[in-house]
Amino acid sequence: MCGRRSLAIGALLLFGVAHATRAQYPPRRLPPVSTSLPPGLPAGATLIDDDDRSGPRVGAAYLIGGSVTAERSGRAVSPLMSLFGWQLEHPFDTGLHPTVVPMTELVLLAGGMEQGIVLPSVSWLLAVRKPNGWEAAIGPTLTGAGVQLAFAGGVTNTFGKLNIPVNLAVAPGRRGASISVTTGFNSAHSR
Repeated sequence: MCGRRSLAIGALLLFGVAHATRAQYPPRRLPPVSTSLPPGLPAGATLIDDDDRSGPRVGAAYLIGGSVTAERSGRAVSPLMSLFGWQLEHPFDTGLHPTVVPMTELVLLAGGMEQGIVLPSVSWLLAVRKPNGWEAAIGPTLTGAGVQLAFAGGVTNTFGKLNIPVNLAVAPGRRGASISVTTGFNSAHSR
């Protein structure tokens, strides 16, 4: 029952944040589809070559129900903690531009270092990203407490060649949930 409640709360939070932030950012006007590539891209490149947004991540997490991993090691930690890590991602070219891009993400994070403990997590997410930067993802998360299912959503804002993602993730667990907000940066580059 607690797992279903956490799952419902996580889904409502994710929907609420996506709906609230949607009104804050006006939709981007996309240029007309052209058969020619933008200047600066090498011959044979596609528009998706520029969309690998791997890079460093920093944020905060709140652990509803505490940390099972910390308890197993005999440590007490505050439920609010910092996160540091790296995100690797791979977009899949659909051949249609502009369109929703399917991708896979691997997110490596360590939490709680400001409390003298390292609580690692690894998430593998299957995601879709819209041309305007909005994305949604789902996939398993492995922590010291076991495997959980994570739900994530966010938006990437672009400033020149700098991408700034902001993501919200919810991972319901056996006795609570982890709610995290992360951001980071990376630059547009061809693979």
